[in-house]
Amino acid sequence: MRLLPQSLFARLLLLLMVGLLLAQLLSAAILLYDRGQVLYRAVGGNIAQRLAAIVNLLETLPEAERRRLVAALDLPPTRISLDLPWGVGAQEESREVPLLRALLRRYLPPGRALRIQVEAREAPPLPRERPLGMPHQHRRHYGWLRNTRAFLVQVKLQDGNVVTFYQRLPEEVFAWPYKLLLILLVLLVSVAALAVLAVRWLTRPLTVLATAATELGRNIHRPPLAETGPLEVRRAAGAFNTMQTRLIRYLQDRSRILAAVSHDLKTPITRLRLRTELLDDETLPAKFQSDLDAMETMVQATLDFMRGTEVKEAVVAVDIGALLETLQEDARDTGGEVRIQGAPWAPFQGRPLALKRCLGNLVDNALHYGKQALISVTDSPERLVITIRDTGPGIPEAELERVFEPFYRLEGSRSRHTGGTGLGLGIARNIARAHGGELTLRNRPQGGLEARLELPR
Repeated sequence: MRLLPQSLFARLLLLLMVGLLLAQLLSAAILLYDRGQVLYRAVGGNIAQRLAAIVNLLETLPEAERRRLVAALDLPPTRISLDLPWGVGAQEESREVPLLRALLRRYLPPGRALRIQVEAREAPPLPRERPLGMPHQHRRHYGWLRNTRAFLVQVKLQDGNVVTFYQRLPEEVFAWPYKLLLILLVLLVSVAALAVLAVRWLTRPLTVLATAATELGRNIHRPPLAETGPLEVRRAAGAFNTMQTRLIRYLQDRSRILAAVSHDLKTPITRLRLRTELLDDETLPAKFQSDLDAMETMVQATLDFMRGTEVKEAVVAVDIGALLETLQEDARDTGGEVRIQGAPWAPFQGRPLALKRCLGNLVDNALHYGKQALISVTDSPERLVITIRDTGPGIPEAELERVFEPFYRLEGSRSRHTGGTGLGLGIARNIARAHGGELTLRNRPQGGLEARLELPR
């Protein structure tokens, strides 16, 4: 998916963060719900016991004693009235509370009429008309029912009188548990920080391994990886170091073989040259010399091709601009036309002789088949791009990759009769890849061939 991050570190971190956040939100919801239930049960139980005790006490008192007791107990947060009619505030209960009702039924004498109304946010507004049966002087009792969060409980006594309780709930029932939320936030931040460190610690060996593999393409003799850390990391580092050692041994063996082949081939070629001079026929020496020159050229080109990926040169800061100007002067001496556009903004860390051979092969190829070469340089902190264009016949699309194969030559103008062994482009690509870059070819829409050399900085 395009929305997912590209790096493994970012993907693992995103997965852990989303899972952690969902877990914390679910935990907070469960804790808040359980907290509300516990507070509700505790507060409801205390209220039920207190109200039932008051009702039982009022049952035993005469009218005058009841009013004196109610006047003494009518204090916040519990307001009590004997003057409000049954059903005050609403014709029907807005919401029943099974727990409080069950508790009151448990503590009250059996058969008592009971009405409960929950005012979760605000008591019902004062009606314009008096509620049915409410005397005008009792409207003042209804005023303190507004703008509070409370239980409105009405109980009918044995003699038919109605006692009304308005119990305001404690603020902690409705207040946000800031300490609990702060604890959850601290836990979330702590675990998130640990997740970042853990993911970074787990993915760092992959980053080190990828960097080492990239540098191995540029310098086969780079220092080996440190075989430290967890078992899997040590095994991966050991396998990488073993691979590097085998590659170095293989290249060294190949270099020794190349040296032996070079010596063994040049010696008989030199001997044949000397013997051709002893021939009496005047036409034979010239033919032998021509064949020997072709053999020597092919041997030297083959050796150059196989040495293209060797790393004997030291990596130094190369002035690519000066190198291109040198190639331009060399081409001018032989009658070739080379133009340069752009310049690198900083020296490139590479092997100067190998880069000169690579660019020289590309320029020679452009001059040989296109009569002129246009070199464009585009530089950035990430990569150096050198494009060489010619005005020649180009290459068929199906052959653009095959021309990099050793000794492969196109028919027609790009044949052995026009010179070349079919190794120049292969040598150039080997050198580009030895620097961690790439060489590609494409045909220009307006005609000609374009060679694009990309070198990472």
